[in-house]
Amino acid sequence: MSKKFNFEAETGRVLELLTHSIYSNKEIFLRELISNASDAIDKARLKSLTDATFLGENTKFEIKIWKDKEKNIIYLEDNGIGMTEEELHSCIGTIAKSGTKEFLEKLKKAKEDGEHNLIGQFGVGFYSAFMVADKVQIDTKSPLDTKAHRWLSDGKSEYEVSESERQARGTIITLFIDEANKELLEEWKIKELIKKYSNYVAFPILLQVEKEEKAEEGKEAKKELVWEQINETKPIWQKSKNELKKDDYNKFYTEISYDFKEPLTYTHINVEGAVSYKSILFVPEEKNMFVNIADPNTEYGSKLYVQNVLILEHAKDLLPVWLRFVSGVVETQDIPLNISREMLQSNSVLEKIKKNLIKKVLGELQKSMKENKEKYDIFLSHFGNILKEGIYYDTELKEEIAGVIKFKSMLENKMISLDEYREKLGEKDELKTIFYITGKSEQEVLASPYIAQFRENKVDILLLTNPIDEWLIQSLPQYKEYKLKSITASDIELKKATEEEIKEQETTKKDFKDLLELIKNTIGAEKIEKVELSDKIGENVGALKTPENGLTPQMEKMMKAMGQSMGKQKRIFELNPKNEVVQMMKQEFEKDLKSEKLKDMILYAYEQAILLEGGELENVAEFVKRVNKFVGK
Repeated sequence: MSKKFNFEAETGRVLELLTHSIYSNKEIFLRELISNASDAIDKARLKSLTDATFLGENTKFEIKIWKDKEKNIIYLEDNGIGMTEEELHSCIGTIAKSGTKEFLEKLKKAKEDGEHNLIGQFGVGFYSAFMVADKVQIDTKSPLDTKAHRWLSDGKSEYEVSESERQARGTIITLFIDEANKELLEEWKIKELIKKYSNYVAFPILLQVEKEEKAEEGKEAKKELVWEQINETKPIWQKSKNELKKDDYNKFYTEISYDFKEPLTYTHINVEGAVSYKSILFVPEEKNMFVNIADPNTEYGSKLYVQNVLILEHAKDLLPVWLRFVSGVVETQDIPLNISREMLQSNSVLEKIKKNLIKKVLGELQKSMKENKEKYDIFLSHFGNILKEGIYYDTELKEEIAGVIKFKSMLENKMISLDEYREKLGEKDELKTIFYITGKSEQEVLASPYIAQFRENKVDILLLTNPIDEWLIQSLPQYKEYKLKSITASDIELKKATEEEIKEQETTKKDFKDLLELIKNTIGAEKIEKVELSDKIGENVGALKTPENGLTPQMEKMMKAMGQSMGKQKRIFELNPKNEVVQMMKQEFEKDLKSEKLKDMILYAYEQAILLEGGELENVAEFVKRVNKFVGK
């Protein structure tokens, strides 16, 4: 005889929200039921350790799932500890004895927030069944009770409990699938959900599948129902490295990343101590066409498992955004199975795991850079700019990150690391400086007048032509004991001047003093901080450089594009006193300092310097007129 019972008020409210599909990720119902079944088996296993007779003859632990498509039913059975009648009321009839109000509030926001683990957090995993079923039935038998019991409800206001005919220890759940979710009755769909969420549950998950027998000649093939184990029970990351081959890792990498190429490198980690975890992380060689990794907002992050159950498909808190190309899995027993995404962000255990994982990945990158140079250069061509983000975001690790990045070398015409630059300084090592130039393209930076003295002295320059390099340089003023310095800096002395050269420079400065003042006034004090003479710009007429601590033209443009313009930056205009045009200026200045010709020469030299650094002229037509005047003469 069955008895009916009303759900508690809060329980009814939770069920109402669940059955009206507030929680969008309906497919987690199977994960929750399998997780409950696994817990029940684990309790039976533990009980048997202290009571040898507890299991009887039913000692092979397993979870079975089968379906009846005609009746729209899915069955899930375990041979775990089962439940008494009292436990049916306390565990199933009452939802979330504490925190129900908080659950209700969070459940309403779950759809927008994408909080796929919310149900498990509050101990209401069983009730996710009502998101896909009109009615749910439980038949359960506990060795601690003489009778078996049945629990039945449509998930509305009440449930009923009656005696069950079940004889074996354990529980069977019967789901009467609603019309909107009939896809769940398909064999492929059930397999997909088991593989996705419960592939590494510690006990075998058997699915009843239909298979064809080999047909006799002239006869139609017969179909039979057989049990097929879907999960792997022991995941690859729980195996020792000695058990695995390279092919095993490559196969697993393809499985989790959908990348059919071999990864650049991988690391298999097994840490036991104050914080214990197991992990396998993969670094790809090239971009995956299925993932827009260039976008920091893309779904990234390794899979997070707790007690063999997938908690998060993309655990962003396990690795920083600048390692978003890394894929893999992490499993730990040191956090609760029902932890929320919000709590994950501030979890001290995960923070320790994260620090260790970052060190491991950077270590693998350093190793690959030395041992597998060609493939590493391919990797950097795909992910180098993403790695560079780490120098900006992670002040503690910026040197380690900078150590695994490469930049284009002017002298070698190939990508080199900062350490390789240091090693090749030779006799110039006393400078303790790594020189660079930034710009929009390689062609542009190689046209810089400031390149000349470096070529002459055979000192290398790193060509930084990616927009992110501007941010990188702002965040990395020094690498180890070496300063990073722009070749346009005013205090660079690659070669010490002789006493005779110094005297000559002083004399030239005096000769040009008044002309330089006129040049500054002609161009405009709002554009030019000062005008100087220079012997470091090759045969060019003039060049523009950024004052110390000033913004480069490229950075200025980027800031402006981001709506953070700081006004037009003043520049330093350098002139080559030995250049023919500059000599003509001086001659014209001595003849008539107010002449239109002198003004044209000054503006021509200034505008030419703007073009050389890849800048844009305010008035191109006027520049062309000035050029035509010179060509005509």
